[in-house]
Amino acid sequence: MATRTRTKAMTVRLPMDLYEAGSRVAKRRRVSLNQLVQDSLRAVLKDEADKALYDDFTLAALDKDEVDVEYAFEAQREVVLRDEP
Repeated sequence: MATRTRTKAMTVRLPMDLYEAGSRVAKRRRVSLNQLVQDSLRAVLKDEADKALYDDFTLAALDKDEVDVEYAFEAQREVVLRDEP
């Protein structure tokens, strides 16, 4: 039995040119405009999460005395060796 995802209906106001362009893209991709908007919002949220992670690692790298790269290599090695058949 498939599980249903909870959704929230909302109204979005778009300039007519954006609506028409979005509708054309959705039609070309053979998805609804609703699905195109959902996919686009997911992509934006993923980009934001990726940027936050990048920024966090960049900030951590600024304090080289606090960054233990050798520890990270060893931890990564343990995972790789554990997962090998």
